[in-house]
Amino acid sequence: MAVLCLSSDMVLRATAFCFTLIAAVVAGVDHETHKIPITISDNMPSFTVFVTAKWHYLSFSVFLVVANSIACSYSFASMILSMKKMIRTHLTFLLSDVMMMALLFSANGAATAVGIIGVNGNSHTQWHKVCYVFKSHCHQGAASIAMSFLRSFVFLWLVVFAILNLHKKYT
Repeated sequence: MAVLCLSSDMVLRATAFCFTLIAAVVAGVDHETHKIPITISDNMPSFTVFVTAKWHYLSFSVFLVVANSIACSYSFASMILSMKKMIRTHLTFLLSDVMMMALLFSANGAATAVGIIGVNGNSHTQWHKVCYVFKSHCHQGAASIAMSFLRSFVFLWLVVFAILNLHKKYT
């Protein structure tokens, strides 16, 4: 049974590494530029303004990229350490997995909340929809958030399995 748990642990850690790497890369290369025609008055000719959306312009996106990068590094290190059996206690992994899960769920929540405002706007605060202009930017951001959510649930399973293993060990 220990071999089965170790292999499922390794598969989950490898999956977590892949999801966070993809999420960090997709969010980190996210940028889009559009030409927006602006008309001041009907009597004057319109002019064009180039507007760019980049991932580092918004703090929630920076938080998402940094959180995924930290979790990706942790996943890689924990995968290596668990293969080499350098960490003898599962409690260390459990506490670290819980911290990574909390970090990712908080980044996902912030990114999702601001993403919903980008898609729907908020008429009460006069925040306008931006995803109708920056469709590719919003789709790439949504893909990054989805990968990060998958990663968070992988960490949730790692925590559940670790708790079950500790429970079996001490009962």
